[in-house]
Amino acid sequence: MFTNGNGNGAEPHFDNAKLEQCIAVFQRNGDTPSLSEIVALSERRALTLIRHYGTGHYCAEAELLSDINFKLLRSVARFDPRKGSAFTFVSKIIDSSLRTRVTATRRNWARYSELSDDLANSLRAKSDDHSAVDDLAHRIRSKARTMLTDPLELDAQRWFIASFTDDGFDHRRHQCADACMTVFQLSHSRSRELYDLTMLEVRRALYDGVKRREQIAPGQLLGTRCGWMVRYSSLLSSAEFTRFVVLMRDLAPYLLLIIGSANTNHRRDRSPPISRKNVELVLYGRPGAVPLFSHHH
Repeated sequence: MFTNGNGNGAEPHFDNAKLEQCIAVFQRNGDTPSLSEIVALSERRALTLIRHYGTGHYCAEAELLSDINFKLLRSVARFDPRKGSAFTFVSKIIDSSLRTRVTATRRNWARYSELSDDLANSLRAKSDDHSAVDDLAHRIRSKARTMLTDPLELDAQRWFIASFTDDGFDHRRHQCADACMTVFQLSHSRSRELYDLTMLEVRRALYDGVKRREQIAPGQLLGTRCGWMVRYSSLLSSAEFTRFVVLMRDLAPYLLLIIGSANTNHRRDRSPPISRKNVELVLYGRPGAVPLFSHHH
């Protein structure tokens, strides 16, 4: 995608000669108008690469452009036309900036609370207020319900909730499930199923008490990790779809298969079809579910 030093073969959205002229003026005079023109001449190239790489999935275009412009303004004084064209120079700056932002975003996702941002904010808003955290833990314990009957699995669910509230929902799904395998000697797959079932229950217990953001439109999820949820939007109202996304974010889609019956198969082709009933069980819980915590727990 890069050109040679004289700009031959340059992309139509990029005026290499004019940009090199502006950079030379800035390097000579250090004037602000030249900097503004450098930014303006580079913007279309930046937007082209942002859209080509799909970086907008990780961050808003305006923020990405801000990162690029900041890095460009810090680097432009080092441009040397003897080493390459302005097109190549700017493209490398844009590429480096986008890679930096994507890496940082992925790192943040790795630390992202499994509770989802809406619900996590209700826990973290007063992280130093122990009474607030205790109140939240009480709300979860009083509302959490279950259909499980195996004593070991019930203990595992209670242990999950105690762990969630103790560490402020900082640990990710695989960390919690792996720890559960060790503590309760459960299989790898069952530990993850119990994690997902329990986290769904926690989110459902807190959902109605959290200040709502604007509704989530199905189109917003296309190309994201939640894109699989779009296929169920036709079964739900707008408010229900937003609730579904918040409750199921980062949990396994197989919950829709196992939540409504004794079915334990995660494959859709070997399970009954998913209907409105399955989604309602995610949204509102299963009729007949009993409190997970009784007075003696």
